[in-house]
Amino acid sequence: RLPTAKAALLAVRKWADETADGTAVGYTSLMIVPGYKFALCDALFTNTHQPRSTLLMLVAALVGGHHRLMQIYQHALHSGYRFLSYGDGNLLECDPGCSLPQRR
Repeated sequence: RLPTAKAALLAVRKWADETADGTAVGYTSLMIVPGYKFALCDALFTNTHQPRSTLLMLVAALVGGHHRLMQIYQHALHSGYRFLSYGDGNLLECDPGCSLPQRR
């Protein structure tokens, strides 16, 4: 069972307060790609990513796959969006087919 968002944030803050320099080091084998079902996220605020970035796989998973990602990417290119870390931000909503059914 997952903690509430508030409980999770408080736990992270407590850990950071107790860690001398606030640095976290670790590894994960998690890679979010199209087909992933989002449970806790219904939108993502992110910048416009560089071609071939692994972050594009996360965005493709969120918006409904590679075809939808390419539509968004073409819009960004044709509209003159700036790319990379200091580029334009985007609020992308999760495609309804990419999220787990809501629990009641």
